[in-house]
Amino acid sequence: MADNQYPVFVDGQTLTEAELNDLRDFLHQRDRLVGRLVGFGVNAGLGGTVSTPTTLTVGPGLAIDQRGEPLLLGGEQTLPLPPVAESVAYDFVDAAPGGFSVVLEATDTVEPTPDCGESGCAGHAELHTRAVALRVVAGRVTGTRMDFAAEPLLTVEPIRLALDSTPVNSYPTLRNAIAARLTNGTQPLVDPALIAKLQATSIASTDTAGIRGYKCGWLNMVLFATLDLLRVRALLALTWDRATTRPGVVLGWVHQVSSAWVFDCAYRHAWEPPRGFTEAFLGGSCSDPAGAFRDELEALLAGFAPPDPAPVGDPKPPIACPVGSIRVGDRCIKIVFPPREIPDKWRQKWTFDPREPVWNPPIKTWERPDVVYERQPVDVLGEQEFALTDFLGHDATDVQTVLGGFIAGQGAIADVRVMSASEVLTLDGYAPAGGFAASDSVVLGTDANGVVVSTGRVPTVQNVRTVGSALPAAVGAATEAMAAATELRGLSTGFQTHFTALDQSVAGLGGTISLLQTDLTSFRGSFDAGAITNRLGELESGFKRIDTVQTRIDVLEGKVDVISKFGDGTRLDPKVGGGGVIAVDPNVGTHVGGGVVSGPGIGGIGGIGGIGGVVVKPSGQVDRELAQGVADFARTTVDALRSLPNPRNRSFSRYAAAADRAHAQLAQAVAPPDTPEEAVEAADPAALTAATLEVLGTLRTLVKAAGVSKDVGRQLDAQLRELGGLVP
Repeated sequence: MADNQYPVFVDGQTLTEAELNDLRDFLHQRDRLVGRLVGFGVNAGLGGTVSTPTTLTVGPGLAIDQRGEPLLLGGEQTLPLPPVAESVAYDFVDAAPGGFSVVLEATDTVEPTPDCGESGCAGHAELHTRAVALRVVAGRVTGTRMDFAAEPLLTVEPIRLALDSTPVNSYPTLRNAIAARLTNGTQPLVDPALIAKLQATSIASTDTAGIRGYKCGWLNMVLFATLDLLRVRALLALTWDRATTRPGVVLGWVHQVSSAWVFDCAYRHAWEPPRGFTEAFLGGSCSDPAGAFRDELEALLAGFAPPDPAPVGDPKPPIACPVGSIRVGDRCIKIVFPPREIPDKWRQKWTFDPREPVWNPPIKTWERPDVVYERQPVDVLGEQEFALTDFLGHDATDVQTVLGGFIAGQGAIADVRVMSASEVLTLDGYAPAGGFAASDSVVLGTDANGVVVSTGRVPTVQNVRTVGSALPAAVGAATEAMAAATELRGLSTGFQTHFTALDQSVAGLGGTISLLQTDLTSFRGSFDAGAITNRLGELESGFKRIDTVQTRIDVLEGKVDVISKFGDGTRLDPKVGGGGVIAVDPNVGTHVGGGVVSGPGIGGIGGIGGIGGVVVKPSGQVDRELAQGVADFARTTVDALRSLPNPRNRSFSRYAAAADRAHAQLAQAVAPPDTPEEAVEAADPAALTAATLEVLGTLRTLVKAAGVSKDVGRQLDAQLRELGGLVP
């Protein structure tokens, strides 16, 4: 009786052995058909591990053999190494490659006769047990089977990139391997024109990091899409007919590698789902099950389009478009900027008014999306729109300069802000934008290299709202500033009074220096120690009042900058400038800095002669204490002169620098020594005297360069020559 036939019993019938066994065979065959509908091969588990050098352990699992017989291995089993091959043979195992294959096959065992209590138990059925057994046979699996692990394209490594997007491995190697596999001999798997397009791609030395990254990422996607197509084709190529002389499922290949035993699961009966499963879960149409995967791959190949290279050269000013439009590419189009969040009440504008059969809002509302979205319009002041996207990829500083000049040319105040791409999102009122109006605040988002990677704006309305909310605080600040200005004007008047007193104090010292010059001249002819000593004592006593003068200078020095901003009651010299720094008063004369130069009629060197006056000891050298006074006053004088906004002499800065250097040398000469070597140098009175005269000389030049009258300049020259003659 055939496997697809079964007996039918009737009441009172005497059943034979054959009839009952036919029923058993029919049911068994139906179970195998169900197994074949599920698939073939190793379904789960059944992995092998070389647990010790002499032991192979096979784990539990489930398989289905060629007939559909389920093979269940309930627990681990071990096999000795080297394996002991059995004498059985399978037509799907080839002995030529060597090694051993582990095969799982079904078994049917007759159980011992049960204890029935009768002689021979002839009246009872024979009991059988179906189970599985592991067989070890020489050779390796062969024949038609699911062997996608042997796909050559799996051996090619995808492109890997360094941190700077430079390919680590070869782009041409991967590209050529994919192209060769898609060519498939004489039967291309995709459109040949697309294969040619793939082969034409490459990475040029001039490609930027972004372009290299795109090309490598695209090629990797082509690789994975190609593998998907090949896997589906391999599944669809499997046959449902697995006829064999002896059923069994190969679990793996055991062989030696460098004298060590290895279990290789690549040579096994991998799970093979039936074609119906493949078509249902992976395929396209019944006539072309792999069509969906081929279409995906072809679309990927056809869509190859590297980004445009980074812009070359300086950014250009934007091109104007009609009001309400911006330039995109070569066209001016109207672009509406959506809000970052649609208001909750948006539905109210899209409901019928039950009182009137009119759609609310009317169709024309589409022309005013700002009304629908409850946002301020892009074109607040009726200005033109200008494109921002052209500046992507340019240096942000260059773009800021170009846009600033362009917006100023439109008659607006430029507000172009540069910040990191992450910071722009925290800016109040910011919205991503590809265009802007001149009255907007333009926002340029940058990467770590300062290149523009995003553009946006803070709309004019947002800025107006911000200014409106800040106006009360600004008015309060202005009131406080006016009060401060009044107070500073009072300080200016007080400063002028102190300045006049200082000038008079300094002028009184000029006559003493003239007397000193006469005495020293006679000293060269005949030495009168008593007269000279008395004169020097008188002069030195007068100079002790230097502390009083110095105190005034220290007080007034801090007011120079203030008075230069809030000069009051003083007529400024327009050629010299600087309210309170250089002023002209017909009753007082010309004042420079902290009383450095006094006007005609006062006599002598004035400020320099009085404050920086030199007391000469009998040896013809300068006293250290008074040299310190010269150094301190020189610092005050130079700082005051530097505050002049428009000195007349072009070389004023150079003269000021020379005065700075001379002051530094004098300050070093009078500074307390730190080491014995410095003490020896400080003891040299000649160096101290020379440094003092050098300071006076540079101050003379600097004062003249500040724009004083020629008469005062000549007096300064004469006084310095006379002072220089006092020292041998």
